[in-house]
Amino acid sequence: MRQLWKWCLLILVLPTTVFSQDSLVQAVDALLQSRCLNQSQTAVSIVALPSGRSIYARHTETPLLPASVTKLVTTAAALHYLGPEYHFKTDISYTGDRVGDVIMGDLVIKGGGDPKLTSEQLWYIVSQIKGHGIHEITGNLIVDNDFFDKHLRAPAWGSQTTATAYDANLCALSVNFNVVGVHILPSKEVGEPVIVWLEPETDYLSLVNSGKTTKRGNNTVSASRATSEEGIRIKVSGSMPLGSQEKTIFLNVPDPVSYAATTFRSFLQQSGINIHGDTRIDSTPSDLTLLYRHYSAPISTILKELNTYSNNFIAEQILKTIAAEVTQTPGSHEEGQRLVHAFLKNIGIDTQEINLVDGSGLSRENRIAVSAITDLLTISYNRFDIGPDFIAALKIMGAEGSFSKRFSDSPARSLIRAKTGTLSGVSNLAGYVESEDGQLFGYAIFLNSNRCGDRGADQIENKIVNAIYQLGTQDDAPFTNIHESTLQE
Repeated sequence: MRQLWKWCLLILVLPTTVFSQDSLVQAVDALLQSRCLNQSQTAVSIVALPSGRSIYARHTETPLLPASVTKLVTTAAALHYLGPEYHFKTDISYTGDRVGDVIMGDLVIKGGGDPKLTSEQLWYIVSQIKGHGIHEITGNLIVDNDFFDKHLRAPAWGSQTTATAYDANLCALSVNFNVVGVHILPSKEVGEPVIVWLEPETDYLSLVNSGKTTKRGNNTVSASRATSEEGIRIKVSGSMPLGSQEKTIFLNVPDPVSYAATTFRSFLQQSGINIHGDTRIDSTPSDLTLLYRHYSAPISTILKELNTYSNNFIAEQILKTIAAEVTQTPGSHEEGQRLVHAFLKNIGIDTQEINLVDGSGLSRENRIAVSAITDLLTISYNRFDIGPDFIAALKIMGAEGSFSKRFSDSPARSLIRAKTGTLSGVSNLAGYVESEDGQLFGYAIFLNSNRCGDRGADQIENKIVNAIYQLGTQDDAPFTNIHESTLQE
């Protein structure tokens, strides 16, 4: 009787485990039959962790457009090559001698690729210089931009065509993400010009304001950037009704090193530090005395911001920094991508069909398979040296106070770590999710060439992740080694 009871119990328990996995496959298969999807350009990989065992696979080896999911690769490579405690450095040095509060030579600022150097930090650097007792520079202000090569954009992007903030140029010495903030408020009188100021205030830019304050109507005020023989102009036009809230428009700058140099010099002068010479963009002289070294926050913190806000500028600055630090030569996209490729290959990922040409995923030339992404998620999860920081760098979906409300109504909210990837006709999602009973899964969902629209594609991805959350087992051992989808195309 005891043996019969054991067999009955096994019959009751076993179908539950199998049904759970089969239910996931059936649910995902059903979702992927949506008419708005391009069946040959849709791929899904789901793996159980920590083993990385595949429990759902559809077109997992097909190279597809990753869009901003590329930032997961950049994140892992940065942690691997630079380490979680890496700090970007900005050096302030001088040539010649110091006599009292006077530097009898040049003041030199050398950029180190810091993607988070802001006006506030630049002011802090200036305060440190003044705190060292410096009040006068008899020579020039030299700005050294040689930590990076001369390319302002990823070569695959082509020439710059927009002034939008997400399309900002790259530079070893960058300030405010190489964008300027145009702040606009209505005047207190109808017919008066709108109130405009730039952040930061700098001689690099001039302002032309033709915007008007109106009694009522639509807020049509706008800002644009124009380059002429007189320099860079910010033009504000349109109308703004009385009582309107402040509007801020961010525009990138065409020559970021000149923007940084002019802003830095302006801050020095405003603090009372007088510079007699010119401002020059040049290599650092050989005979220097270090005055102050500014350190960024650790890169592990910066990577969290990179993935939360999907910041293209930060991703590309990091890629070029990897190249500069590892090769000890000016950082380039070419060398950065070579190192990323070597990293993926060295950790055991098949790189034959991988083609990554930038660090952010903005280029449509990028190609990678979902299996490579879930392999990366698995390997990163199992690496104690970088795994905790890699996971922490991913956005927590649906959590209170998070940047996005996506998954806020999901039973898995706050248990999902994810990176989105969106381009025209492309919607991707990849990351980790903990199931209802505590099992962890990695997933990568690529919906390329889809006609679902942003909301429709998001709903499909959300339902897949929710289905994973409902998959229950305390141990990934019962899962089959590969569970290929049988969905017919």
